[in-house]
Amino acid sequence: MSRGTTRHALRRVLVGCIMFVLVLAGQVGVAAAAAPGSIVKTSMWSQVGVVLDEIPKSMRARVAADIMTKPDSFWLERAHRQLKLTTYRLVFRDAFHAHGKALPLPPEPLWNIQFSGEPTRQKIDGHDVVAVNYHFTSILLSDAKSPGQSEPSLAQVGGRWREHFLLPVDPELVMQRTGYACMDEAEFPFGSVDSEEVDAFYDQTAVVEDALSREGYHQTVMPTESCVDAVTNHIGAVRTYVQYTRLTWDAALADQYRYGDDTGRTPDLQTFVPDFLPSRTVYRYVHSSGSGGCEVEEGSVTGTGWRRLLEFTTADENVGETALTIGGVDYTISGHPGQLEKHNLYVFSPCHGHLHFKYYANLRWTGHGKIFNTKKGFCLQSTFRPANRETSPLHNDFSSCDYQGIAPGWMDQYTAGLTGQWVDTTTLSPGTGFRKLQTNPNGFLCEGWFVDKQGNRLSPGEPVVWAKTGLIAENGKPVMAPLCDQKSNWDANNSYSVQETIKPYAQGLITEPCARGQIGPLRNCGFGVNPQTATCPPGAQSTLTLSIPANAQPQVVRLTEFSHVLHSAIPARFEDFWVPLTPGVSDQPVMLANVIVMPSAPRIVHFTCPSERTGGDYEPGGKIGIYSAPIYPEDARAAVTVGSVNP
Repeated sequence: MSRGTTRHALRRVLVGCIMFVLVLAGQVGVAAAAAPGSIVKTSMWSQVGVVLDEIPKSMRARVAADIMTKPDSFWLERAHRQLKLTTYRLVFRDAFHAHGKALPLPPEPLWNIQFSGEPTRQKIDGHDVVAVNYHFTSILLSDAKSPGQSEPSLAQVGGRWREHFLLPVDPELVMQRTGYACMDEAEFPFGSVDSEEVDAFYDQTAVVEDALSREGYHQTVMPTESCVDAVTNHIGAVRTYVQYTRLTWDAALADQYRYGDDTGRTPDLQTFVPDFLPSRTVYRYVHSSGSGGCEVEEGSVTGTGWRRLLEFTTADENVGETALTIGGVDYTISGHPGQLEKHNLYVFSPCHGHLHFKYYANLRWTGHGKIFNTKKGFCLQSTFRPANRETSPLHNDFSSCDYQGIAPGWMDQYTAGLTGQWVDTTTLSPGTGFRKLQTNPNGFLCEGWFVDKQGNRLSPGEPVVWAKTGLIAENGKPVMAPLCDQKSNWDANNSYSVQETIKPYAQGLITEPCARGQIGPLRNCGFGVNPQTATCPPGAQSTLTLSIPANAQPQVVRLTEFSHVLHSAIPARFEDFWVPLTPGVSDQPVMLANVIVMPSAPRIVHFTCPSERTGGDYEPGGKIGIYSAPIYPEDARAAVTVGSVNP
């Protein structure tokens, strides 16, 4: 995932007024800088819970009682998910503070969480919630100067700073409950936001704007509420802060919290395996080239129409002690090209409307069939700090897409929801194989030392020397890259593979078990793997009658589109009801209805029967998939009787 922050430039107008403060901070921090590194304690008091609002009242007391008996591991995972919602603002902190830079939390494996009291059922902003209080602490380890450069208040030992947050008390189903209200899409590719990855976009300052735009908060769907109002009105808000306290250098304490690989002085990319391992199967209708879809033009799919995609995150950490620098680029297309596009290493994508680094990575599927996808980068940027060591700064020069690279101990993260983060398995039958990532396959990123034409290493600050690579860009001009003396075995840690299973059609993310304690009808997990089907007049307003046995627990039923080409129902996510699949294309919703069926009486559902689709492989419409699940995942699944469809 990459992210520019030029939209927030107006928030930096106070920089000139506080230069004296920054200079003073550098002077008073001399004593602290004498230490070999810095130690900053981080802490936060908060409250995390499970919202019960969508659970039928007739069963709510029973569900609440069961949730209150959950083990500490359940609440610990939920607290972690809430804490991760601070990531966006802390990593891109310079966009929100005229005088501040990044102040990321320590790596997640170093988090200490203690609960205060037992979970209780209570009202939070009028919402029915089972919640528990907790206290988070950890240690942030970095170089001696970083704390004062990130936040002047932390330049001296004893300095403190509070970073304020408004967080949802329940960190699950945030997007399903609030839509795009808290999702900051500025400068991301269209449709990047994913309900499973809200921590990469969560911004409490997001507001309703006059129009959708790539530079504003919202470019996919305009919400009707600000983030603050949406969280308060639909979830329940926790108002808290992360406190940072600069401590005296303590070598023993540093040893306890030092974390992450360090392979030496030169930049060194390494696959960040914890991000690469998880995957999910989703479905997307891909339009033919020229009708709004970029996937065909870029070769990331093997056909048009409904595609079964195996999505996953790719992330590469710089485990060296020197920044991996790629250079300047006119990412916002201001008309002043940087070195990267001048030398055709980055080229403009008319389809996506931004520049692409074509040579970022290769994604492969081998074993049970073969699939290849060249992963394009749109911004090589430091978006997450997985390390905790003295050789990794808290902030970096790569917080904007205008100047690109990866700082030591930081990584460039492309989340699974971004376009192209997949292998297209549509043409493969179910079976096992290996999913593989290879980063920097052409060696155009310098994992060593920049050199001149004679092979002499350049001094820091000297301009790089560009040379032809033998490749030709899409604009017909030669691709050039900086001359680099790659270190020995530079690419040894640039690839990783994992065994994976291709799922049958009709199965996907929503048919997987609920692994994080998600409950209620809005969730995208726990639905059955054998959906029913029904026919209806294409495009007609229709009704359907649903019922369950009298002794059954309440069920949720989700109506979705059906693909005649795949002979399969499409396992739609909840948000597929209102998210366009392709920019500039008015797509019909994939999820047609999502209703609760009670045992007391049949449920009549109103929906629009799917129309034909002609943007890719032809789909005639006129048929639906019917998925069902118990409202509370720990209840038994009940048989759903589907009555006749009436237009």
